[in-house]
Amino acid sequence: MTIDADFESPARGLRELGASADERDLVEWIVRHGEEESELLARYEALAEASASPSTRYLVGLILEDERRHHRIMAEIAHAIAWGIVPTPAPAATVPRPGRHEHDALMEETKVLLASERRDRAELKRLRRRLSAYHNTLWPLLVEVMMQDSDKHARILDFIVRQHRR
Repeated sequence: MTIDADFESPARGLRELGASADERDLVEWIVRHGEEESELLARYEALAEASASPSTRYLVGLILEDERRHHRIMAEIAHAIAWGIVPTPAPAATVPRPGRHEHDALMEETKVLLASERRDRAELKRLRRRLSAYHNTLWPLLVEVMMQDSDKHARILDFIVRQHRR
C-alpha cells in the first residue's frame, strides 16, 4: 500500500514509538481510509473539472471543501494516536485532547454563539420553506446544506461548553 503524504508521519510514529497493537490497528485503519479518501478526492476533482455545468462544478466544489477537511482531520487523528505526547514539535498538526482551558467570559461568549447558531438554523428553515417555490434552482439545496452546517457548529459549541463544565 502506498501511504498518502498526509499519513506518512503517523505511520512513522507507529514504528518509532512502538505503539500498542490497538493503536497500530486503529492508525492502520485510518491510513487505509485515508488512501480510499484520496482516491475519492481525485474522482471529485475530476468530476468538477470535466463538468460543463456551472452548478455541478459549484456543488462538487462544496463537497470537495468538506472532503479535504475530513481528510486533514483523519490525518490529524492518526497523528495524535501514533505519536501521543512527544517532547519535540510534532511533524504535523494533531487533534488536541479536550480539557477545561477556557475562562468563564469565553464560555459565556461560546453560549451566545451557540444560541445564535440555533436561531440561525431556525431562520434558515424558514428561508428554505420560502424558497421551495424555486425548486428548479440550487437555492433550497444550499440553504439545507447551511442548516446542516449550523447543526454541526452547534454540536461543536455544545461540546466546548460541556468540556468546560467538567
